[in-house]
Amino acid sequence: MKRILACLAMLTLLGAISLAQTVSPAAASQNAPQSSSTSATTSDAQASSKNSNAASAEAGGSFRLAEGSTIHAVLNKPVDAKKNKPGDEVVAKTAEDLKSNGQVAIPKGSKVMGHITQAQARSKDQSESALGISFDRLVLKDGREIPLSASIQAIAQSEAAAAASADDMGSSGGGMSGGRSGASSGGSMGSSGGRPAGSAAGTVANTAGGVANTAGRTVGQTAGVYSGGQLSASSQGVIGLKGLSLNSEAGAAQGSVISSDHQNVHLDSGTQLILRINAK
Repeated sequence: MKRILACLAMLTLLGAISLAQTVSPAAASQNAPQSSSTSATTSDAQASSKNSNAASAEAGGSFRLAEGSTIHAVLNKPVDAKKNKPGDEVVAKTAEDLKSNGQVAIPKGSKVMGHITQAQARSKDQSESALGISFDRLVLKDGREIPLSASIQAIAQSEAAAAASADDMGSSGGGMSGGRSGASSGGSMGSSGGRPAGSAAGTVANTAGGVANTAGRTVGQTAGVYSGGQLSASSQGVIGLKGLSLNSEAGAAQGSVISSDHQNVHLDSGTQLILRINAK
């Protein structure tokens, strides 16, 4: 009897073991997709984080402007050869967004920082005034800094001053038009007098010549600028600022030198600059 019971117990144990082995693979197959899905989700999250970090790094200190590229900036405060001294801070602001791979890396309004390298006022013993400026870093709105080496490629009056000059030229043109009208009137009077007609003809000729000369000067003064008086990346030299000259190749120690042989060099707040990035 004991043997029979022992055999039955053994058979029951074997059956339980067999059942457990049958169920285990099924459970494993159900758990496998969940594990794979969890792994894929983790991978996607890591990739997203990596891309976000890369974009953040590019907008920060790792961003570098290529040699020869340009920055359109405006002076944030005036500089003067008579008032400033070497070492004084020069502050400008970017006039437009700077992009990298289609994304804004340096937003409009970021600071372009530099310093005065030389300041020479005119005097009895010194006939020329000179002001040297060197730009060495960008400062983002969140305070991060990006080192650079930039020289001044072009310099021009502020857009507001350029617009005012254009308005003044327009007013002068209106006066010339009035002069032509008066000359025509004189011509009809001269039909009975003879001599006034010749005088009127001469006035018309002189006025036409004046208009042509004015147009020529206007074209010369606005060469290298967009309509509205805004500098372009191809602008070079001094535009619209009488009596000043620019030396962009003065050397790393001197930076870019603006000079004048008949006045003290002074640049107002809002003066436009095209800065060219140099090799580090």
